[in-house]
Parts: sequence; C-alpha cells; structure tokens
Amino acid sequence: MGRPDRPSARGVTMASLSLRLHGHLRRNARAFLLEMEDGHVWRLKGAQDFPPLLDTEVIVEARKASSSLLDVLWLGPA
Repeated sequence: MGRPDRPSARGVTMASLSLRLHGHLRRNARAFLLEMEDGHVWRLKGAQDFPPLLDTEVIVEARKASSSLLDVLWLGPA
C-alpha cells in the first residue's frame, strides 16, 4: 500500500504493443532465437513447438519483455 495522498506504484500498469518481426528462427541449448537482418538476436519466450520452422525465415508477433526477450504471441512461416 502507498500513502493515501499518493497512489501506489503497484497500481500503475503499462500496456505493451505487439511487434511483428521478420527473421531467421534458430535454436541454442536454452531457447529459440530470432536473428534479424541487422544482426540483433531476440530470445523467444513461449516458442516451444516450432522445430519444423528451424533455420527458416519466420514472422513473429510478440510483446517486448526486455531488450533481448520477446514474449511470443504467434509465430509462422514468412
């Protein structure tokens, strides 16, 4: 709880916009990765069932969870 004259920080939420990205789907020992043409590599959270798409061009719809992590909403062939 916060002070009565000031709202608690816990009550503040920010809506994150979904992103639509294009790149190569890769996998390392821990996670699936999306390699972008510009060299940026995203780790993909929630992408467990996509082995048929490994090493191919994909489109990912996701929410940015951090500077290098995407929370996947949808992933499919490009």
